[in-house]
Amino acid sequence: MIDIPRFGARKDHDETWTIFDWRTGLVAERSGLILERLNSNVVLGLIQILEQIEDAPKRLH
Repeated sequence: MIDIPRFGARKDHDETWTIFDWRTGLVAERSGLILERLNSNVVLGLIQILEQIEDAPKRLH
């Protein structure tokens, strides 16, 4: 369970959405994708996925 969410979303002036990182205040980026200008249907799902990735156990390779 996530105690303090790392990611949030904000609605932009052009009616699209941006996912941002609460820790840095910057637009979230994953695998080279900048998570802005998104449609409202995908934002909540993406935030859930990002939080799951963030909470996943980390392993050294």
